[in-house]
Amino acid sequence: MEASIETKASTDTDIINKLLGKGYDWRVRPPGTNLSITGGHGPVVVAVNMLIRSISKIDDVNMEYSVQLTFRESWVDGRLAFGYPRDNTPDFVILTAGQQIWMPDSFFQNEKQAQRHMIDKPNVLIRVHKDGTILYSVRISLVLSCPMHLQYYPMDIQTCLIDLASYAYTTDDIGKYVWKSKDPVQLKEGLHSSLPSFQLSNVTTTFCTSKTNTGTYSCLRTILELRRQFRLIAIPVFFFSSLFKILNFGKKRKTDYFYTIVFENFVNFFHTSF
Repeated sequence: MEASIETKASTDTDIINKLLGKGYDWRVRPPGTNLSITGGHGPVVVAVNMLIRSISKIDDVNMEYSVQLTFRESWVDGRLAFGYPRDNTPDFVILTAGQQIWMPDSFFQNEKQAQRHMIDKPNVLIRVHKDGTILYSVRISLVLSCPMHLQYYPMDIQTCLIDLASYAYTTDDIGKYVWKSKDPVQLKEGLHSSLPSFQLSNVTTTFCTSKTNTGTYSCLRTILELRRQFRLIAIPVFFFSSLFKILNFGKKRKTDYFYTIVFENFVNFFHTSF
């Protein structure tokens, strides 16, 4: 048993050393898989999916929200193929964070702050399949901008976005980002009802490809529909309004004015707290 484990480890190491040897330049993008283009040097297609692990804060004042993702990308780099179906090579090998291969230069367009998770080790997976398909997975926390319309507060529905695009590669290089056909956006169990003051009522995906004076850039968009939980605001306001009327019953006008000021200050404080 120990010998077979050592043999597999040796095989994986040999494969990785051969793939990342002198003939591989991680700074150059792979040739792509569009056979209709002479030489097969078409743009790379990047398939994306993500798991939304948590939405921890929705800030009405700064118009932003915090989200933690497991973000995954997949593409084909034919230079890293090392086997054929049903041969005796491993189905895939796993690279460590220090072993460099070409990767898409993806970024989140509406990101304000970002953090990679490094405990106990970098939360990163790079898997190279025998046909040259690469799977890249990383856990990240983001603070994303979310312009909000509050005219219907506290019965409002906000739409917040996660926009992903290539920073430098145009569609001539990265032909397009595409959503994975099955479950492009997954939600951690219980996420719908665990948000502070909101309920995640719907999640959809679309495209947001844009054209600028430097070229056309492929873009993917996740749309989060957030419905404010009105009862969290209505119940306390109703309670203190009733209490105010009870305490105010039969009092003099001067006392009425005092309670009015106290109640208004409380309501203002309560609204800004949410």
